[in-house]
Amino acid sequence: MRKAASTLLTQQLRQQQRNALLTQILRNKSSSAAAISRFGNEGHSSSSSRSRMTNQYLAAAGAATLLSAGFIDQTTDCCGIAGVVGIKGNNDAREFLLEGLTVLKNRGYDSAGLATMPEKGGKMFVTKYASDGDKADSIELVRERSSSSAKHHIGIAHTRWATHGGKTDENAHPHVDSSGKIALVHNGTLNNANELRRELQSLGHVFSSQTDTEVIAKLIGHYRDKDPSLSTRDATEIALNRCDGTWGLCIMCTDEPDELVVACNGSPLVIGIGDDRTFIASETSAFNRYTKNFISMKDGEIGVLHADGRTLDLTRKQRAPDQEVKLSPDPFPHWTLKECVEQPEAIARALGFGGRLSSDRILLGGLDANLERLSKIKYMTLSACGTSLNASKYAERLMKHLGSFDTVTSIDAAETEVKDFPNTNEKHETGLIVVSQSGETKDVHRVVLNAMDRDVTVMSVVNAVGSLIARTTKLGVYCNAGRENAVASTKAFTTQITVLALIALWFRQTRDLMQGRKSSSTESIRLKEALMRLPITFGMAMKTRPQCLEVAQRLKDKEHCFVLGKGYGEPVAMEGALKIKEMCYLHAEGYSGGALKHGPFALIEDENGKFGATPIIMIILDDNHSQHMRTAAEEVRPPLFLLTTLLNFADGILR
Repeated sequence: MRKAASTLLTQQLRQQQRNALLTQILRNKSSSAAAISRFGNEGHSSSSSRSRMTNQYLAAAGAATLLSAGFIDQTTDCCGIAGVVGIKGNNDAREFLLEGLTVLKNRGYDSAGLATMPEKGGKMFVTKYASDGDKADSIELVRERSSSSAKHHIGIAHTRWATHGGKTDENAHPHVDSSGKIALVHNGTLNNANELRRELQSLGHVFSSQTDTEVIAKLIGHYRDKDPSLSTRDATEIALNRCDGTWGLCIMCTDEPDELVVACNGSPLVIGIGDDRTFIASETSAFNRYTKNFISMKDGEIGVLHADGRTLDLTRKQRAPDQEVKLSPDPFPHWTLKECVEQPEAIARALGFGGRLSSDRILLGGLDANLERLSKIKYMTLSACGTSLNASKYAERLMKHLGSFDTVTSIDAAETEVKDFPNTNEKHETGLIVVSQSGETKDVHRVVLNAMDRDVTVMSVVNAVGSLIARTTKLGVYCNAGRENAVASTKAFTTQITVLALIALWFRQTRDLMQGRKSSSTESIRLKEALMRLPITFGMAMKTRPQCLEVAQRLKDKEHCFVLGKGYGEPVAMEGALKIKEMCYLHAEGYSGGALKHGPFALIEDENGKFGATPIIMIILDDNHSQHMRTAAEEVRPPLFLLTTLLNFADGILR
């Protein structure tokens, strides 16, 4: 059945491509006078039967891709932990740690470091560096200058994104205690770090960094120095009882050269179980090439790892899914561009190569198996952060348009509280969809736990198979985008929208079924057709890269930028602005097209401004907001301001 669906999809896409190319020739007319440059997703032929919502869906999703790729000449591929303890004679800890750092690049970093010990212990070898802009990458610096760590069987490593303390070598992890015997790496935040730091300083401890992590290292060392009979594990437990915050910790001590101490509270850690080695990492991808067997640590746990795994509770063993982890973006210059180009295939996978779209209904196995409970949901909340929040805001509009629920709202997970879930008299009428690329987002996981405590039905849309949020919810739909290595999300965003559109359609068809309606609404049918066309539409959008680079050259030296959209274009504008900030370190703000006069207009400068005219990117779709957006474009039209307009294919091709 899947093969037949895939064949049908291929035939439809080929026909659609031919139609699109013909339409491109027929519609090759002059561009709008309101724009200096016009670029959009080269779509398919326009027809009277095609709905405006379908146009908006294809155009807005395509626009996000263009905004992601257009400005970037290079990208910095946030914090990750890796650790390993091997049997004596298995002395390649450094090789694994360097590979782990490379794999964990996608979590973001501006600093990196590792620490290892020889078999006999006695001495710690620490190498850590901060990146030096374009001149030096921290992971490469560690690779080049950590030769003294070669032939060691145990070690820990970390990639850091500067939070507590600036981007300096001193602030990079690992951090050591005052005796130099204990080294540790840490993910999380210590809320009472300043209080503990002052206490330790009064006892004579000297700090070399501004980080909260060094406070933990010094505190563990303090208790061990105070009572030498304490093991590192016991000293860690005493120290953590005084800590307020979150942590994922990996600790080693020169007096205990055959073990790692690990602790988890609010920051995920997974233990990899090898034949002659035991691994610890922020995510399974760090050790996926060595073992698929792992154990997820629980909050509040402290453990000791040995090479033979003798301390592990194997009844908790899980198996990670097979995943290909590439260490290089070759032949592309950086991961972001590679992942932009992979979007058509990623979207096809999100659609199950057509398998999730049957002729008469949406097939989502995880939801189908829970039809009775899910059919009772009337009030839906979507909760996410960052890029996933922008995808959720797009989905909110789709769900309202289709009438999938009585009410739908999307909220930043960092701001989502129990009071945000509607109170109803009937059980299971309230639902929650959480969206996360990594499946590990702390704020999102907190929302999941709070909702479950309220007996809210929780579903997840995640990309990482077997991740924390997926394991917690046990109900949802995977994006199947493939691994993202770049910090700036591209294919996860577009596949999240794709999957959320499928979910919107699934709940609409379920509502129709419960109410005795046999046929789908016109808008549902058209959205399904648009989803079938989406992979080829994105493939065509990728061909606009030369024009995007041309526009980017004109904008790269600017200091500020505004991205405006309305309706479905607004969340895409927010996502586009986020991408420009993440990848170009350019101040960019996304706004509703109707918000221009409500504050932002005062910040727009003409060509006489310090950095010249302020760039304004207008996302204009062929919908009932198009005239409003065109009016806004005229208000800031050249020669006073630099204006770039994105339009969907129904309004014109790339020029």
